[in-house]
Amino acid sequence: MLLGSGQIRFLLAAAAVLLFAAGPGTTTAVDADTTPAVRPQEVSPSPELEPSKVVQIQLKALRDNDEADNGIAIAFRFASPRNKASTGPLPRFIRMIKEGPYRLMLEFEHASYMPTIVEGAHAVQRVTLVGRREIRSYDFLLQRQTGPPCEGCWMTEAVIVVPGMEKAV
Repeated sequence: MLLGSGQIRFLLAAAAVLLFAAGPGTTTAVDADTTPAVRPQEVSPSPELEPSKVVQIQLKALRDNDEADNGIAIAFRFASPRNKASTGPLPRFIRMIKEGPYRLMLEFEHASYMPTIVEGAHAVQRVTLVGRREIRSYDFLLQRQTGPPCEGCWMTEAVIVVPGMEKAV
């Protein structure tokens, strides 16, 4: 996925804030068993959802994924059209989640959410996931959509594995 120079500047500034400005007490922790299950038929992008809620919905859906891969399908539903064009169709997205560095999203036990940084129509949220065997951080890059079918909705443009933040447990 190609990013414009304005998006790159925003991401670099947001990453600097995430890395250097966050002090104690700036994360929100969520244990895997404390959030209600996601029902596939009830979850879809909406202009009422804030970027942080979109990230939480995606991670909850992925963690609650079933044999039919409904959770992965929900996460894909919140991918922006540009993201879907580079990671889809859905069967390819399913393989990417199950086989790559994103597989922890299917089995994490604990999630820590850094504050969401929003600038105009762009947002970044860092999430650290703790699993049985590994800890990994991801930056969710979101953008408010300007056209149909999801005009006004926050959708995920990309999820970047944060280099140097992975650890074996």
